[in-house]
Amino acid sequence: MDKKPQKHSIEITEKGSLGLLALGDVGIRAWRAVKKEAQLKQNDEEKK
Repeated sequence: MDKKPQKHSIEITEKGSLGLLALGDVGIRAWRAVKKEAQLKQNDEEKK
């Protein structure tokens, strides 16, 4: 039986998901990065 790790693609949104929480620290860090980027983008748009 082949036991190679499988790569999965997960779309991370600003709202997050339960699946990210299930990934643990890695999922939370990725979600925080996306959320911070979205907030920075929103702030830049408000300044225009």
